Parts: sequence; C-alpha cells; structure tokens
Amino acid sequence: MATTRDSVDYAALVTNHTPGLVATKRGGRVFPIPFQHTVISGETGGASAGVQDKVNLCVLPAGAMVIGLHISANALWASAGVNGTFQIGDAVDDDRYVTAIESYSANGPTATDKPYGGLAFTGQNFIVLTTTTIVQLIWKTANPVVGKIIKGCFLVILPE
Repeated sequence: MATTRDSVDYAALVTNHTPGLVATKRGGRVFPIPFQHTVISGETGGASAGVQDKVNLCVLPAGAMVIGLHISANALWASAGVNGTFQIGDAVDDDRYVTAIESYSANGPTATDKPYGGLAFTGQNFIVLTTTTIVQLIWKTANPVVGKIIKGCFLVILPE
C-alpha cells in the first residue's frame, strides 16, 4: 500500500499551520533582479594562459531565496568549434547558479549546444545569508566574442 507523506514545508504551512514562518517558507513576494553584460575587448576565458575573467552581474540581497533564473545570450563564441563555456556563481561557490554551459548560436541553443537547464541544484532555493552576495559570471575554456551580450534575471523571494 502506498503512503502519502508531507514535505517539511508542506507540514509547516498546511498540516500544522505554523505561525510566524518567514516569507521564504510561505511564498513571499517575488522580486526580479535583472542583469546584462556586453563583452568588451580583453575579456579572457581560459584560452590565454589559463586566465578566466569574472564579470560582476548583480547583487542578491541578504535573506533572499533564489527561486529562478532566466538567461539569454547571442552567440558568445564564434562557432561550435570554439567550445567556450561560462558558469555563474558567487565568491563561495563559483557555479552555484549555473554549471558550465555553451552559447555559440545566435538563437541557441542548437542541437550541439549544452543548453541552460535552469538553476543548478546548489542554487535552487539558496538563501543568501547574512550579507548581500555578488553574482559573478566566469568565462571558461575560451575567450568570448567582443560585443556579444548575455542578459537575464534572477527571481528571488525577499525576506520581510
């Protein structure tokens, strides 16, 4: 016979009606944090002596819970043969939000791109602890093309 169980959050919200739960546990206000970056001359991604430049994208406020991330980019590398990747993280975990993905097609990903598949497990429902967190993109394995753009938006639940 199958058993139905409550998740911890479901039990607190629905079964036990726990008063005083923080906003991140009861579905508080969702707040968008957009970012956009245009590649400039000199940005390197590992092709030059193992250097992997970082780009500060945005800041997540203290106490916020990360629940979503949307990313779009336009052919950050010249072709599939270049095989460049990027990842998105912070000072503690450099791929907390996005593990290495490619973007070399204008309207990608193509069948040979490794597509963006949503927040990495470590980033989903991550709560920024005591201070704000700077989100950083790291260019990996190849230099991005000057003038190309990556943009996106984090979705977070703000604390009260």
